Amino acid sequence: MIAVTCRNGEHRTIDPREIERVESVPDTVVHMVSGRTYVLDGDLDDLLLKIRDSHAELLVVQKQLAGGTAELADSAATLRVERRARARDGDSPGSPADRRPVDGPPEG
Repeated sequence: MIAVTCRNGEHRTIDPREIERVESVPDTVVHMVSGRTYVLDGDLDDLLLKIRDSHAELLVVQKQLAGGTAELADSAATLRVERRARARDGDSPGSPADRRPVDGPPEG
């Protein structure tokens, strides 16, 4: 959930996953999946930062619950990313099945 302030001064919390679309000209208007509409006091950049921080915090908590390597520091979400055995750029060869030519028949 993120906290927002509406143009009329009301404070609300909204679930960023329920946002259908956002209009930013001339006011920041949030359209929810449920059909509700909120006219916000802040600008679009503020809303995007709140949504990003909310998603980052959710990822950190999920990673912690799964026993991963995420850590929280001073209420700011810090996520350590671990590299897998096989990279997309081809640095790491991976398994023998991953090394076969793309257009060749599968081995086996």
